[in-house]
Amino acid sequence: MFFRANVFSRNFDIQSPADKLLVYLTFYINVALKRLEGCRTLAEGTKAIINLGLEKVPVPGESGFPFPGLFADHQSQKEAELFRNYLQQIREETSGRLLSVAYRPNGTPNKWWLAFAKRKFMNIIAL
Repeated sequence: MFFRANVFSRNFDIQSPADKLLVYLTFYINVALKRLEGCRTLAEGTKAIINLGLEKVPVPGESGFPFPGLFADHQSQKEAELFRNYLQQIREETSGRLLSVAYRPNGTPNKWWLAFAKRKFMNIIAL
């Protein structure tokens, strides 16, 4: 995972669509780590991540989307739903992988990962 290196960036040079996705996922991991900050066990962390996953995913052009202008606005409601489903899917996959590194096999928090919850990515405060 490149998250730990990327989180120190204040600026990010976008050269391809993959970079756009990397920026979005780095921000999402930052949000997820903030949610995990107070969770002392893997079970608590899993519950927090599930609750994060149940929240409505904003898409470009809607309020709440963290990077206006990063992705093109949707042209139709169908396109917006397709993009929302895509973001939901990558968030779910990222969440599962994050839990496997944020908590040790015995279920205790990995302080070397959860310490990054205090960092801001691109000077944006994650809620």
